[in-house]
Amino acid sequence: MSNSHKDHSYRGDIYDLIELNQLLSGPHQILFERKSPYQDVLLIETKNIRLYWNNQLMWNSMDERIYYEALVHPAFVISDKHERVLIIGDECGMALREALKYADVSHVSFVPLPGETLLAAQKTQEISEINEGSFFDKRVQIIKSNIHDFFKKEQQPFDVIIVDLPDPEAKERSKMYTTEFYRKLSNLLTDDGILVSQSASPEDTPVVYWSIEKTIQSASLHTLNYHVNIPWFGDCGFHLAGKKVLKWCGEKINTPNRSLPKNIKTWFTFSQQLMSYKKQAVVNSINCLRLCRFLPNNAQDPEEVRELRHLLSNSHRVLYEGGTSGDRVLVLETKDVRLYLDKQLQFSSLDEKIYHEALVHPALSMVPKRERILIAGGGDGFAIREVLKYQDVKHIDLVDLDPLMIHIARNIPKVASLNKRALHDKRVSVHQKDIQVFQKEQNEPYDVIIVDLPDPGDELLSRLYTVEFFSQLSNLLTEDGILVCQSHSPGYAPFVYWSIGLSLKGTGMHIRSYHTDVPSFGDWGFHLASKKQLQSLNRKVFVPNQTLPEDLSSLFSFPSKSRSVRENSHMNTLSNLKLQEIYKQELRR
Repeated sequence: MSNSHKDHSYRGDIYDLIELNQLLSGPHQILFERKSPYQDVLLIETKNIRLYWNNQLMWNSMDERIYYEALVHPAFVISDKHERVLIIGDECGMALREALKYADVSHVSFVPLPGETLLAAQKTQEISEINEGSFFDKRVQIIKSNIHDFFKKEQQPFDVIIVDLPDPEAKERSKMYTTEFYRKLSNLLTDDGILVSQSASPEDTPVVYWSIEKTIQSASLHTLNYHVNIPWFGDCGFHLAGKKVLKWCGEKINTPNRSLPKNIKTWFTFSQQLMSYKKQAVVNSINCLRLCRFLPNNAQDPEEVRELRHLLSNSHRVLYEGGTSGDRVLVLETKDVRLYLDKQLQFSSLDEKIYHEALVHPALSMVPKRERILIAGGGDGFAIREVLKYQDVKHIDLVDLDPLMIHIARNIPKVASLNKRALHDKRVSVHQKDIQVFQKEQNEPYDVIIVDLPDPGDELLSRLYTVEFFSQLSNLLTEDGILVCQSHSPGYAPFVYWSIGLSLKGTGMHIRSYHTDVPSFGDWGFHLASKKQLQSLNRKVFVPNQTLPEDLSSLFSFPSKSRSVRENSHMNTLSNLKLQEIYKQELRR
């Protein structure tokens, strides 16, 4: 285990830190905070407000400031003046909240798109608290006419224009990303003014991102591009535009905020791979609406629908529900218990079942018997909770090095309730011990071994992902048994993911790889390993669960982009220990 609190190193994603600092700046309750000999432990509870439009998550209070602060402040900093501001979209007033932080703003024309979302924001007290009452600021004029009538009537130009519209998935949305639309905005922009537009994801939809830039440029505007990672949404892209050439010169953002790093210069850099998509960019115009062709209509994204159903099946409060078909709005409040180890997020109660059901059930549903189970790591008790659903399980050995984790899982009421007091079950033996020591002491084999250890962020942890370590665990596996290992993200850290798979394969075991989307972490991957070839992957899980598909085989398919990395993966061995370096490189990337 890591002793990172002693040397002030950090194993996790930098956005964990940003998100944690944001949570600590807002309403929260610290349930448990202490240092163990191995790591800093922080257990925190916060309220999570979410707005869904047609079952699609539009924002949540956990990280909305990261998005809106990134949308608004670079434009304001690069602009020479911002007395008059125009905001299009942003029906909930979060971008408006950020713009009103600037004392020299004297007028804001706020043009929401017509629909149920604005009504929900105006009627929901919790949203008013999040946007800090921005709708009631005397500098704000809410425009009740539609955007096209506004263009016809408005004569006075604006210093800053903020465009916060949904992605151009359908034809009607795509019309708001055309040359003609940006020309109308350009006509309302002062000669030194700045326009900023949210512009889809350069990581997920790079052709759309660069096409929006090319379309803005076709309206005779100069552009400057940047992107930022939003924990619950991934990579989000933006375009700055103006009538003069724009350049980011390392300006500091001194306006109060909760999430912005001191230097955002890295936001303006793009990988060569992302830049290569520029040549495929097209101009989107009223006569030739091309952007919607590149984007699937995600109004019924199955992952988000599955997540929403999961939230609704657990404790929640409906703050607002209304609208007609095609314009349905749902605002939910849930309580979120989150555990941070060394300031790295370990679980969120909102979606930990998605992770733990995917970790446990594929393996346990495929083995012929499951009497004896070994869990390495997993001191929070969630994996045990899932294993205990199987009536034929007779014995579980849980091995976790950190006594604080075991204490939290057993004795902190919120966590013990989440894991259904799993550590108190008479079938469970808890061992506060190094798994490397424990496995050497064992002789009786296990039907399933679950490896739920921290990511290989330092050399000590990297040793737990070596061929040698996996070989020792393989020796503890029955002939028909299955080992499952959490293996980081095939989406965000594919070299780490496939290197863990290759290291498992180096033991001589047969490997099958799978993944699922966990909103708090993104695309998350696992590997199954067995002494015999796993034949059937279409097994159904026959114990209660909330988040798994009916046919598990869907978890075992990967996009070509992820699979293409596999041939360059690294076998991690004690004599060639490099996984921790690969991990750090991919986090930096």
